[in-house]
Amino acid sequence: MKKRGQYGQPSSSFGESVIPLVLILILAIFIAGKFGLVDMHSIPLIGGLFPAPYLKVMVVGQASTGLLALLTAEDYRVAGVSYAGSIPQEAIYPGVFNNIDIIVLQNERGTTCDRTARKTIADAVKGGKKLIVIGDACTRVSDDPNALGWDIGIGSLGDVMPVRYGGVIAHERTGQGYIYADGRFKIIAQDNPIFNGILNFGFTGKLISVFPNANSNVLAYVDMYGGKPTSPATYAIVESTGFMNGKTLYFAFDPSTTSRNMFLNSLLYVKNAKG
Repeated sequence: MKKRGQYGQPSSSFGESVIPLVLILILAIFIAGKFGLVDMHSIPLIGGLFPAPYLKVMVVGQASTGLLALLTAEDYRVAGVSYAGSIPQEAIYPGVFNNIDIIVLQNERGTTCDRTARKTIADAVKGGKKLIVIGDACTRVSDDPNALGWDIGIGSLGDVMPVRYGGVIAHERTGQGYIYADGRFKIIAQDNPIFNGILNFGFTGKLISVFPNANSNVLAYVDMYGGKPTSPATYAIVESTGFMNGKTLYFAFDPSTTSRNMFLNSLLYVKNAKG
């Protein structure tokens, strides 16, 4: 029998031993949030203490004046958009998009891309990158001036596009594939986050005629342009489906001519969207 005073020190309770581990875990999460490794920007009350995770966005071609203004705007920067600049299609090579989250394909100076650029972009999307295509960018190839469309050749942009170019048969033009007009789009996918807080449904400029592919989900269509209802309906915003991690979002018009929040929502949406 042990005598009084021979007992060891009383052991700490389970709760006391767990407290240091909890504090270490909280500190680790806080540090990860500060360095953007964990997205804590949107958490109520404490979100303001942490930076928004950066989305590195690169434009292939030349962005419109309106789109460039959005990508370099202060509210976009605060939301986490980091504009990495633009790159001409001639300078695209395998691996150029390794550090880019979202590729935006728009070219105000022309619609031609060589086959290397088209395949590199398609391979990037198949590998998990996100792509936003605006209008008729990259619908022509440099070595065949008569061909028209994204699906020219094998391993082309057509593999990752949710739409095909209108006004063509067998890649030959059969009619006008676009018009210039003021228009209005109507939302189909009301619950899609790219439309959160959108009040302005009007747009202006070039509207491209496209048709959805099998791997697509139509988010909006044009119900009026030139002051008249469209007949038949013209597809306005279409997203891809069926990819493992990559995603393509297509705009038949320049989204910078409508609500500035919609394009920001689109960037934030496609960053984490799959399929």
